[in-house]
Amino acid sequence: MPNSIVTNTAANTALRYLQMNSGSASSSVAKLSSGSRIVKASDDAASLAVGTKLKADIAALKQAQVNTTQATSLLQVADGGMARVADILQRMKALAVQASSGSLTNTERAYLNEEFTQLRTQIDDIAGQTRFNGQALLDGSNGKFIENVAVTMASGSASVRLAGNAAAGTYNLTYDGTDTFTLTDGTVTETYQTSWASGQVVFDGTLTFRNLGVSVSFQNMDITDGTVDIDFDVAGGTGLDFMVGTDSADTISVSLSDLTTTGLGLAGSTIDTATNASSASTALDTAIGLVNAARASAGALMSRFDAASANLATSIENIDAARSGLLDVDVAAEMAKFSSAQVLMQANVAMLAQANQMPQIALKLLG
Repeated sequence: MPNSIVTNTAANTALRYLQMNSGSASSSVAKLSSGSRIVKASDDAASLAVGTKLKADIAALKQAQVNTTQATSLLQVADGGMARVADILQRMKALAVQASSGSLTNTERAYLNEEFTQLRTQIDDIAGQTRFNGQALLDGSNGKFIENVAVTMASGSASVRLAGNAAAGTYNLTYDGTDTFTLTDGTVTETYQTSWASGQVVFDGTLTFRNLGVSVSFQNMDITDGTVDIDFDVAGGTGLDFMVGTDSADTISVSLSDLTTTGLGLAGSTIDTATNASSASTALDTAIGLVNAARASAGALMSRFDAASANLATSIENIDAARSGLLDVDVAAEMAKFSSAQVLMQANVAMLAQANQMPQIALKLLG
């Protein structure tokens, strides 16, 4: 290499390496200061994209875990109201049985009916007053309900109730005149086969179509005639949806039963006569069964939310570990890199000083 006093190539080379090592040291300082392996997209664009998405998923999962806690709290409030309704129904059942006794006259039954009526009113009050965040839970507003019921029977009467998560739509129930009932919503068909006692002509009881989520209660039905044709609609929303994941489809729907006296089939029930007391007793059996089913459904949902919360905790832990592997800086490795850059910078500065002395040597040739 020729000696020159115009262009100091050695100094330029030393300066270039000094700038490179200074940039490397600055990058290490930024990573060590932030705790992140990627402080700008050029560090690792692919990992930055994946890591950012994982951070969003973690935030969503943490909120979903809060949602499961809130859902469990809501169901606990609803279950508390259901428990009180169940207690009242048991007392009403006792009153109905007492009023059915032949040792009483209608005068005594009127006294019993006064308490019976007050308790019936209290059920509606509980259904409307059991609230969570201002939302009534047991009045049927947060679930489906039965409407437009049309019953054709040779004798007796029938009432329809929800017994599960029935799909919205129009339903039809028929009886083959022997022992089989058929319920359809136009898409799904479910049959219920009974086993009548020999010589039985009248049926009092409830048939539950579990797949379709509907129960039908009969009073004094003539099973020998075979004329049963019941049409009704299931209407209302899908209930309360709780998001328990990162996708909009990751939801659990909570549908709470209508536990008003209308929903329980007790509206207008009285025990002021022996006949009315007997009818009320049958209706109360059905209502108690509906409340038990509602509480069982709420309990099952609480267990499901507990399981969902545990799964979310596991997912958060594992996804956070994956995010850490992509974005968090390895302090030991980065510190070693920083120390190496520091040593090289010191050597660069020393060599740059030496290179700057080289033109002075060339000037001595001019003397």
